[in-house]
Amino acid sequence: MTKTFKIGEYAVGGKIRVSIPKTLTNIKIDILDYNDNTLVNQYIYYSFDRIRIERDLFEMTSSYWISQITDWIIKNWKTEIYTKTPWYNV
Repeated sequence: MTKTFKIGEYAVGGKIRVSIPKTLTNIKIDILDYNDNTLVNQYIYYSFDRIRIERDLFEMTSSYWISQITDWIIKNWKTEIYTKTPWYNV
């Protein structure tokens, strides 16, 4: 799953793309330039660590967008875990 947040002037570069692969092996966050989609910065997390993700995003964008991005990650991470392992109590 991939979602691109087009934030504009409230983020470094203007766009943040979050990718969660089907295998749930990592979470990749790309900071992209708004005009030409060149990579400005990239973060890769091998487990869901909300504090680390929020700390890194705090350097790139505002607290509103941090909560939007982490909420999307939580929603999709739990959805994937539940569909892969139905006995997992979400």
